[in-house]
Amino acid sequence: MLKLISNLFLLFSIVVLTSCVEGDEEVWINDDASGNIVATYKLPTIALRQIGDPDDFIKALKLIDEKEVMIEITDLSFEVKSGRAIFHLEAKFDDARELLSITERNKSVFSKQTKTDQKYLDSILGDINFRFDGITPAFDRLVIPNKIFPSMVKKRPKMLGSAAFRYCIHMPRKVKETNAHIISDDRKTVTWIFKLKNHSEEPISMNLKAELLLPYWVWLIITLIVISALWLISKMKGRQRR
Repeated sequence: MLKLISNLFLLFSIVVLTSCVEGDEEVWINDDASGNIVATYKLPTIALRQIGDPDDFIKALKLIDEKEVMIEITDLSFEVKSGRAIFHLEAKFDDARELLSITERNKSVFSKQTKTDQKYLDSILGDINFRFDGITPAFDRLVIPNKIFPSMVKKRPKMLGSAAFRYCIHMPRKVKETNAHIISDDRKTVTWIFKLKNHSEEPISMNLKAELLLPYWVWLIITLIVISALWLISKMKGRQRR
């Protein structure tokens, strides 16, 4: 009887732990590849025993903010509300292409500072890659949330219920190719919504390719060059006629 009660309590704890998880990230990218991010993660307070002290998380992120010049945290908070722990982060970055190196550079530092297994961080951040394929801006991200799922959940993914991660990216130019679930009418905003119960084994994969990102001054220079070239050609043709 005692064993049955113990197993039922374990089952209840896992259901509570996994079905109340929410992740929401929204990123804005500018023409020069700078931008900002807003991220909110909600999880049941019982999960804090698994991931560690929230104050250590805040301290670790502040240390990273002080060290890294390419990124600036503008808002960082943690609160417990209605039995849920809520982490909120807002930050600005100078170059989206540097996000991968910033993340990789600080994973071990963050893990050591918070005394948290790095797999939890990997399960949230995953592998982020913003790059150029030739002159085409491209983005790939692979997140493997099942690293933190108990074995019981992996066998019974329906236990994850409505738990979901949402990702949204606003691009300055039209997105040409993407596997996003929702694409805005102007094709500049793409959104992915992943039910975690569908990813108990399969990783979360996101990708996009967009139109060329160039700062306004580059377009101005190109325009001036074209105008100058056309003017020079017209002058040369005028001399040839004479």
